[in-house]
Amino acid sequence: MNRLLLFIAFIFSAAFTFAQSGTIRGTIIDAKNKETLIGATVKLTGTQLGAATDVNGFFSIAKVPAGKYTLEITYVSYKTENIQNVSVEAEKVTEINTSLLEEAATLQEVRIVATRQTNTEVSVISEIKAAQNIVSGISSQQIARTLDRDAAQVVKRVPGITIVGDRFITIRGLNQRYNNVMLHNAFTPSMETDVKAFSFDVIPSGQIDRLLIYKTPSADLPGEFAGGIVKIFTKSIPDQNSVVLDYSVGLRRGTSFNEFKASKQGENYWTGFNNGYLDLPKSFPKDLRAVGNNPALIELAGRSLRNQWVPISSTASPDQRLSLTGNFKMKLGNVQIGNITAVNYSETRLYTDTQRNDYNIGANNQIETLFEYDDKAYSRNNRVGILHNWAARFNSNHSIEFKNLFNQLSNGRYVFRSGQDIAQNYRPNNHSFDQVYRGIYSGQLTGKHEFNDDKTTVDWVVGYNNSYRDQPDYKRYRSDVIDPTTGKTEIYIPVGQAQAYFLGRFNAKMKENGYTGAANLTQKVTVGEREIEFKAGGFYELKDRTFKARNLGYVRGGNFNPAFAGGDINLLFQNIRNDGGIRIDEQTNPNDSYTSKNTLVAGYGLINMPFTKKFNAIVGVRVENNRQQMNSAYLGGAAAKVDNTITSVLPSANLTYNFTEKTLLRAAYGMTVNRPEFRELAPFSFFDFDFNVVYEGNPNLKIATVQNMDLRWEHYPTPSELISVAAFYKYFDTPIESTVDLGSTGLGSKTFITNNAASAFSTGIEIELKKGLGSLLPGSRILEKTSLLFNTALIHSRVSLGARGVGQSDNRPLQGQSPYIVNVGINYNDPKKDLQVNLLYNVIGRRIIAVGFEAYPDLYEMPRNVVDLTFSKGLGQRWTLKGGVQDLLNQPWRIMQDSNKDNKFESGTDFFVQKYRTGQLVSLGFSYRLL
Repeated sequence: MNRLLLFIAFIFSAAFTFAQSGTIRGTIIDAKNKETLIGATVKLTGTQLGAATDVNGFFSIAKVPAGKYTLEITYVSYKTENIQNVSVEAEKVTEINTSLLEEAATLQEVRIVATRQTNTEVSVISEIKAAQNIVSGISSQQIARTLDRDAAQVVKRVPGITIVGDRFITIRGLNQRYNNVMLHNAFTPSMETDVKAFSFDVIPSGQIDRLLIYKTPSADLPGEFAGGIVKIFTKSIPDQNSVVLDYSVGLRRGTSFNEFKASKQGENYWTGFNNGYLDLPKSFPKDLRAVGNNPALIELAGRSLRNQWVPISSTASPDQRLSLTGNFKMKLGNVQIGNITAVNYSETRLYTDTQRNDYNIGANNQIETLFEYDDKAYSRNNRVGILHNWAARFNSNHSIEFKNLFNQLSNGRYVFRSGQDIAQNYRPNNHSFDQVYRGIYSGQLTGKHEFNDDKTTVDWVVGYNNSYRDQPDYKRYRSDVIDPTTGKTEIYIPVGQAQAYFLGRFNAKMKENGYTGAANLTQKVTVGEREIEFKAGGFYELKDRTFKARNLGYVRGGNFNPAFAGGDINLLFQNIRNDGGIRIDEQTNPNDSYTSKNTLVAGYGLINMPFTKKFNAIVGVRVENNRQQMNSAYLGGAAAKVDNTITSVLPSANLTYNFTEKTLLRAAYGMTVNRPEFRELAPFSFFDFDFNVVYEGNPNLKIATVQNMDLRWEHYPTPSELISVAAFYKYFDTPIESTVDLGSTGLGSKTFITNNAASAFSTGIEIELKKGLGSLLPGSRILEKTSLLFNTALIHSRVSLGARGVGQSDNRPLQGQSPYIVNVGINYNDPKKDLQVNLLYNVIGRRIIAVGFEAYPDLYEMPRNVVDLTFSKGLGQRWTLKGGVQDLLNQPWRIMQDSNKDNKFESGTDFFVQKYRTGQLVSLGFSYRLL
């Protein structure tokens, strides 16, 4: 590692030495009326370098090697101008300000054929302004200013957006289940067994072209959401050919170069793919109870597993991230073809020391402490991702794209638990070893075709998604400290029947396939001076999932030798035998597996009508027919089946009034739905060692309906600036939430079950500002290069539980809803020095992560101020140095309960259910352009 760091340092110093380049910039105007020319092309003849003028007629060409050049300036219907002997000096700016003369000849028709840029701040703001409904977004240009590694970290910078568990999205304070995610124009698959959500951490930030969040319903959008629909667009046709290599090293405080413990893994584990090392052997019996009359076979089955229960210690290496991106464009006859292929790999490690406690509140508000745990957790993550996109533009009217995204993630986690279990009167010396592999593939073929002078447009998509989650061997065992002075422990080994959550192992496999097809027809009709737009389309999706789990535990065999319980855990597992040792025992239940299918058929129609030059209305209706099927069983073996077919009629209206070209007002109404997810319907129960809770589904869940109303004022001072203020209100009928089961408040683990409340509402305001600071102090060179990003959301919600509210809080926010969200970003950009510096801040208000009741108050995730500092420095034409510090403040993650019920959360009087820090992450890396 030291040699690698020295090599990187040498490369950086060499790049600084040979960075001999300058910048050409200036303004192009009309020679006659002196107005600025927008979109004029400026090229250095004989090179690939060039630029286009912006809304102010300004252009800038950076990283120009020192020397003399001829500058060619062209613009449609203007005479081409060539400026010779333009001198460029190293680290200096050459100013070129000139004017163009109009051509004398009259042009009959001009048709510009080009690929529209979609990944810049200006283009995303333009897309937001032109959208038919209320939209927020972020561009890859803005993403590049951060150290965000994946889509989960990117999306939290959008107004009203927060992230739960580092990967699930919450929009406008609404739980992740109330939001939908699309990759381009097809639904994303889920890799989760326990929640209805897409894992945003599977998409690296470098693969994102732009990310848009639609917050109001429209007939041409899917009808299942309440917070919003997120559309992730990956990169398409590049501007020019290039091959770019990115590499970075990250040092995390408290983790890097410290002791790191992990389960033993097989060869090639670093790739992130399951190498089969921890899988059940193929010869392992499908049900040990079926061979219970063959003790020798059961003994052989127990010995055939990987019985290594002691972690391996090593030194935590720094985080490593590597990506290679190829951008290619070519011509095949008259067809323009583009390809973007990106391969990325990362390995990260994290150590946390977590304080984990639990309580009950008895009669007269007497506090009963159940346990006080100290969890030392070691996590290792490996990721491999591939983006492979093709695009073919046959002419200005017809194009086809083939987009492919694959990501594979591996997470290995070891937890050592100590402390005190007061309720069960023992001091734990407990251990868990978990390994999870997650993968996703999404392939889409899309097309867009324009006819009749662009008055008729047809676009379509067919797609296939595949996702899986494989948990091959989740081992955990309990041992009790019987002598705190000497540290002597005794392994807890059940007698008679196994208790897998105390001594056992769990494995599960989930596979999901999705098939999508959609088509849209847009027809423009001119009536007098107005152009009316009609749009209609259809959507089809078939999604199927299989889930299978095994619970295996261990019990004392006949004539068990008590000495094994007081010895080493690996010694115990070397004595798997029916007589004198331990025996493996099947604990799998009928409700541990399920199959499911969902079929969605939808059609819609809408009309986009401009009543006046300033007032526009889009009115439509969407009809969705959805059939949800699930087959499983209850704990006792009785069949648990769901077969629900529901047709939903979903009207919507979006109104826009343009006060000026730069200022407009939007109003929107729409009806949407929220359907239960497969896992929420299945009666499967799963024990989570980390949180010491059990998750359980509910086959009796009902569909929720949502009424949505929005109002937003928008102002665009310049094409790169935005100011908006929005208000919204939502009413929920039978909303779905995860609550603590009243019957699980004893000495054991709490059970979390999914239920319907009677009703709820959510209302709030959002403010967004993207503004350059140069106007604050004209002439200030620093402020001219500095811009501000600010957005906030203030939200209020309340739930009515109805008949289910007995003993539970009936005056609380929706689960997962934050009362406020704040994002602030200050960006400094100096094109002359090719330097960017960014300071970013984020905080969210406390939110409920689990709904409690009278004797067990709601669990709240507390606010946490996060500050990131990043920089980027160009070094010549090929090198860029990047780095920064994430989470400068390193404030703790905290989950608390309002134990004294005074509506205040105070460290001295209220309970910490969980508390830990992740440590600052210092990153340094480079980007090298090979072509």
